[in-house]
Amino acid sequence: MGDEASPITLAQMGDLQDNPLQSQVAAASITPAWEIGKCLWVPIARRINYARKLMNNWEALCKKASELRSKKDDIVAEIERFHLQRTPTQECVNWRNEVTEMENKVATLEQEFNVEKKCVWGLCPNIFERIKLGMQVVNMITEIDLIIEKSKFENGFLVDLPPAGVERMPDSALKLTKSAYDTRDMVLDKLRDESSAKIGIWEMGGVGKTVVLQLLNNYYHDVKTFFDLVIWVTVSKSPNIRNLQNEVGMRLSIEINANESDDRVARKLFKRLEGKKYLLLLDDVWDEVDLSVVGFPNANQQNGCKVVLTTRKKEVCRKMKTDAEVPVLVLPNEEAWEMFSSEVGHVATLSTIRTYAQDIVRECDGLPLALKVVCGALRKEENVYVWKNFLRELRSPATSVIEDLNDKVFKVLKVSYDQLKNSDEKKCLLFCGLYPEDNKIEKSRLIGYWRAERIFSSKLTLEQTLDKGEAILQALIDASLLEKCVADNSVKMHDVIRDLVLTITSLQGEEPTYLVRAGISSEKIPEELDWKNATRISFMNHDLRNLPKSPNCLELLTLLLQGNGNLEVIPETFFNNMPSLRVLDLSRTRIKSLPTSISKLDGLRELVLLDCKNLEALPKEISALKQLEVLYVGGSKLEIGLRGMKREELIIPVEMICGIPHIEVIELTSRLSDESTEIIAKELSNLGSLCSLTFDFHIVGNLQHFLQNSIPWKERRLTQFVFLAGNGPHQLYERDPWLLQRSEKYKRFLGYEGGGEERDSGLPPAIEDALIRSNGFRLSRHGKLKALSELGTQNTNELIFCWIEECVALETIVNRNGLEMSAFSNLEALFLKELSNLKSILCLEMEEGQSSSDSSPPPPPLLNVNSFTNLTKLCVWECPLIEHLFSSGFMLQQMSNLKDLLVSRCWGLKGMIPEDENVEYQALPKLSFLYLKYLPEFVNLFEGVPTCWQSLDHVTIHYTPKLRKLPFDTNSAPNLKGIKSFNKEWWDALEWDNHAAKLQLLT
Repeated sequence: MGDEASPITLAQMGDLQDNPLQSQVAAASITPAWEIGKCLWVPIARRINYARKLMNNWEALCKKASELRSKKDDIVAEIERFHLQRTPTQECVNWRNEVTEMENKVATLEQEFNVEKKCVWGLCPNIFERIKLGMQVVNMITEIDLIIEKSKFENGFLVDLPPAGVERMPDSALKLTKSAYDTRDMVLDKLRDESSAKIGIWEMGGVGKTVVLQLLNNYYHDVKTFFDLVIWVTVSKSPNIRNLQNEVGMRLSIEINANESDDRVARKLFKRLEGKKYLLLLDDVWDEVDLSVVGFPNANQQNGCKVVLTTRKKEVCRKMKTDAEVPVLVLPNEEAWEMFSSEVGHVATLSTIRTYAQDIVRECDGLPLALKVVCGALRKEENVYVWKNFLRELRSPATSVIEDLNDKVFKVLKVSYDQLKNSDEKKCLLFCGLYPEDNKIEKSRLIGYWRAERIFSSKLTLEQTLDKGEAILQALIDASLLEKCVADNSVKMHDVIRDLVLTITSLQGEEPTYLVRAGISSEKIPEELDWKNATRISFMNHDLRNLPKSPNCLELLTLLLQGNGNLEVIPETFFNNMPSLRVLDLSRTRIKSLPTSISKLDGLRELVLLDCKNLEALPKEISALKQLEVLYVGGSKLEIGLRGMKREELIIPVEMICGIPHIEVIELTSRLSDESTEIIAKELSNLGSLCSLTFDFHIVGNLQHFLQNSIPWKERRLTQFVFLAGNGPHQLYERDPWLLQRSEKYKRFLGYEGGGEERDSGLPPAIEDALIRSNGFRLSRHGKLKALSELGTQNTNELIFCWIEECVALETIVNRNGLEMSAFSNLEALFLKELSNLKSILCLEMEEGQSSSDSSPPPPPLLNVNSFTNLTKLCVWECPLIEHLFSSGFMLQQMSNLKDLLVSRCWGLKGMIPEDENVEYQALPKLSFLYLKYLPEFVNLFEGVPTCWQSLDHVTIHYTPKLRKLPFDTNSAPNLKGIKSFNKEWWDALEWDNHAAKLQLLT
């Protein structure tokens, strides 16, 4: 102890003051002790400050975390906005992973902060724990600052999304023959030959060239091995450079401005394709196409790019300088018979019919299109006399032969046309020839034209007419004279059948004359003599800039001028000599006004003015159209003329609408002022013949007035409607064009945007009245509704489509009460978006205030309910609080018909179903489409749940970093080619069972 430094007492301090020498000696010994104490105190004080300033620092951390969250939300919103064209950089992906980790750290720290930490005796806070917590808070603030600094992304955080290597074409509805596959393999052999840069597939129309090209496009393994990119372009008889560029631009996700020159667009396409090894598939080429003018780098042996084209003429192959030509041969007799008998059914093998069937097959000369059309005409036909007559007509001489079309094909098509059961079907088929080649034909618009021309009886209601039109279209599809499109609302006509139709309706044809220049890029106006002889004229998607001053068209019934983007002026006297006109479509033109001669069309029944963006005024002469039944106006600068106001630009004259007594269908989607809307709403309520209405009422009071005063609404004669109302639904059409398409599909659609008009948790009376009759519903920004089923079974059981967005109070879609009432029993599609408090879709828990002898829900067999049993499509976006998409095995059972499931940006979603749920039923046995994106906490994809993936054919999974196992492989999902994802690191980290047959990664 003698060597150790002893502390100086107070008495000794006094002695030092009396002795200066001793003071100096003592000072020398005290100074080091003071410095040492000071050095020790600084870190101690800092640590004490961590505890003392914990509350202030925690508030600072919360602000920093909120700033980081806002920054992340802005970036994610930008990513989502451009997700179809662009993708985040790897730097951005890494940054978002850092943000996610930091958010998890903050959440963990918040739990610690909220737990009061005590010392052993529980009498005071544990100072050491508080110091530790305070240090973590301060360090985390520093880390967040660094992460925020990284978010500047000096070089941007989005890059152009690489287009998919191959876009699959829809598979043929027919059973494909061995010959088609053999021809494809011949083309593949030519592609493997380095010296063949251009390959031509040629032969007569109807032999199956396009089918071979589709087989080549869809042949994933070989095609993707050789090429970076496969591009399909349909050229058709009258190609337009800009149309071809637009098609290629869409394929490459390049935005093309309408004001850009063709040369400028070509340079953009060239830049994107340069250095890419592409395969260009050109279908239906009729003449030489200069691909360099379109924007394609020259395909040659050096760059490995190749071109495959189909054409009816071998001469075109020479003009296109093909290195190899592959003819498509007709089917051998055995294959032709096999194809025919499998499609036409067992009747072909009946003893009384077989001989005629074999002769008919021989007459078809091995041509697949001819066989297909004959099958459509004779499928399941057991009357032998029908077969005998069909064969006799096939063997009779053809009255006309289409240039470049085999006379056998023409005769088969013509006989099949003659075979149609009634004249209505023939007229309807001929009408389709007015559309451009390879054009999708919107069914509802087409049927509307038929109705206006009175192809059907005028005694039919609108609904009856639509039903009949759909039945006729189906009959034409069954006869293989029209084709179904992937989208249910459209059909297509094969170009060879269109040739037949145009021959039948030519000047020399047997039916009324058509003048068709649809889809042709030529500014030349046909001679007025051609106009004079025509009963129907189509310049649809033409390049018209001028029209004749006053063509003499006494027999003209339909005039289709839509899609002429350069047509700005209609001559004042243009309509003077069209007394029989029934249909006029001027959509997507640049006209600013209609001529006063429109008043001469006193027999006009349908006027279409959609997307005429420069249209500023409708003349008062429209009131003279007393026979007008259908008026479509939308996507223009239209405004309503108000009494007593000097506004020259205002259009729809007051009382114009109510001055047209027979009007039945109105679609008015142009943006109008509140005052204008009120006047229009009152006029609409006075129309006695209205049976279809699309209109944005703005405020609920306008809708209320209409419902209370409209006789057709009261008498339930207004059977189709799209009603928008509330705090700003007039923006719906601008923000959601997709939604407008849905509203048209569901026929009775209601959109309501909340904002103070709600009664407690319910809806305004007018909205409830309209909802009872609606089968499509969009609800947005309702601030009080906690469960959608609170709207009542009466208001929800008609619904087929439902979209819910930004309803901040909504916690569940169907609660226990709604479940017991079988709410949403007919619902087919449910979209949930930006629901910040949504915790479940179906909640089995009892509501507050209710009692139950058993707090647990009864077992599923005792619940006789039908909620969601018809649901086929479920989309959930930006619902951060929902942890499990299917809250119970019972809910999973209810959704057994689900086909499409899309989930995105649900930051708290952990899995499809809680792990402790005992599921006895197979999960989603009909699921075919699965899309999971931006789910940072997602771990469980039906793990441990009975599954069957026989229907699954499309899966996209992106940014689900915690998902490590997939419940399917190539064995359990035989129709699934692979999984689309942009995250190879995640893919490489997946855990596969030893016996699993791994799927492909499709980027």
